[in-house]
Amino acid sequence: MRSPNFIRQLLAAAVVFASAGAAVVVSPAAATPDDTVVTVSGGPISGRHTNGIVEYLGVPFAAATTGENRFAPARPAVPWTDVRAAVAHGPQCPQASPAPFGLALQESSEDCLSIDIYVPENPAGVNLPVMVWLYGGAFVLGSNAQYDSPDRLVREGKVIVAIPNYRVGPFGFLALPELADSTGGITGTYGTLDQQAALRWVQENAAAFGGDPGNVTIFGESAGGMSVCTQLASPLAQGLFHRAIVQSGSCARSPLSPPDRELAFQRSADYAASLGCHDPHTRLNCLRALPVEKLLDSPSAELHSMAITWSPVQDGVVLTSTPEEALAAGAARDIPLVVGSNADEGAAFIALLDYLKGTIPDESDYLTWAQELFGDNAGQVLHRYPSADFPSPVKAKEKVLTDGFFACPALFTAEAARAGGAEVWQYRFNEAPLGQNPLLPGAFHAAELPYVFTDLFGIPIPLPPAGDQLSRRIQQSWARFAHTGDPVTADFADWPTTPGATLEMSSAGISTGDSFAAQHHCDLWSGISRIG
Repeated sequence: MRSPNFIRQLLAAAVVFASAGAAVVVSPAAATPDDTVVTVSGGPISGRHTNGIVEYLGVPFAAATTGENRFAPARPAVPWTDVRAAVAHGPQCPQASPAPFGLALQESSEDCLSIDIYVPENPAGVNLPVMVWLYGGAFVLGSNAQYDSPDRLVREGKVIVAIPNYRVGPFGFLALPELADSTGGITGTYGTLDQQAALRWVQENAAAFGGDPGNVTIFGESAGGMSVCTQLASPLAQGLFHRAIVQSGSCARSPLSPPDRELAFQRSADYAASLGCHDPHTRLNCLRALPVEKLLDSPSAELHSMAITWSPVQDGVVLTSTPEEALAAGAARDIPLVVGSNADEGAAFIALLDYLKGTIPDESDYLTWAQELFGDNAGQVLHRYPSADFPSPVKAKEKVLTDGFFACPALFTAEAARAGGAEVWQYRFNEAPLGQNPLLPGAFHAAELPYVFTDLFGIPIPLPPAGDQLSRRIQQSWARFAHTGDPVTADFADWPTTPGATLEMSSAGISTGDSFAAQHHCDLWSGISRIG
């Protein structure tokens, strides 16, 4: 197994290449052609032609979230009159850097609520579907610049892809009674409201790009998938979208599932106290007066375990139930759903949360981890996943992460949606883009992203011919779903919507499976009401 130092070197190299790629993406090259000028709700903007599409980057859809706008619903963007060159990504919302040595992948600012739009060339007079991507990052990381570019999906699928920024960490999900009192009950859902503000912006402006505001698909991965789930559950989002794709971010039993207000209030009060803002009468002003760096100086602002602090909250206004409950009650009755997971999700978290910290879990580590994470249910979990049944405790832990946090929650999401009358297609992504290497083996968490997006962080993702063919098939299916509400294509012809059936995707072949629940021990996980 490669050393943690090697892993850190790889990440450092990735940062360098990502930064270089981002610089290429945002550098102002030749003058922007006049034929890209459109007028949106804030004012006129110009984009640029690239790779057979037109990009509009960094378009404000809401105002800066500084001062009293910190921990508050987003407000409309300040309008402009001159043509605004939309050729550079806006800054990401404040977040702790995941890179070695705290290297910044991108500029951060509280004036971060911008949206990137990718449009096929010559769309005039055509009502194209709009696909709105909600990024992942455990609700503490992420930006729209990371997903530059979906050019082949846009160009060949004849869809518009829009990617908004939204606030993460405490900036997006701080929940306190005094915040609820000042906003009619809204608290801990500012990131969710940012997404809704972006969706309303899409409704208002889709036609300017040749898009159809009556045909909007939301899709996302990991916390972006849970974001899709929360929008499905939110009564305030009704009518803002019409189809949904949830990639490795299920609506059920996840540690990212919205907690109730009491739990969220306690988490946020503990966070405020850790920064010196103890007094309930003054802590909101205290938190708003702190610099961004201080607010991020907390373990809760980083992805350091499977137990998380920040996620959307059931505040009774923006979210009135869990997504699983909402789906079962019919929230997606008229919204077709694609729901999926990857075959080896857990491998990514072993790499991030163990290897990157210089540890390789042994038997003692595995037992302690299970006890801390699953509490009273730890005995059941360890009985079903004894390390003696696996090549190593690492593999046992990886399997628990895959099954308990992603695979079975995806199944439970599909079951809840079907119970509420929705039509659901479930898939499992089985492609191993890096093979069975010791660091990131198999179809790890986020492994499908290079098959949906052509570039990540502006850097082209090289795939072998068979992998590129799988990428095309997925993009064709996603685009067809956006056009018609049905993801079945010639290559995915046998994809059923029957309970328990999955489409098995890999470059080695496409097939239909019916043993998903058994392979992932979902009978065990169905008895655990909250995972993580």
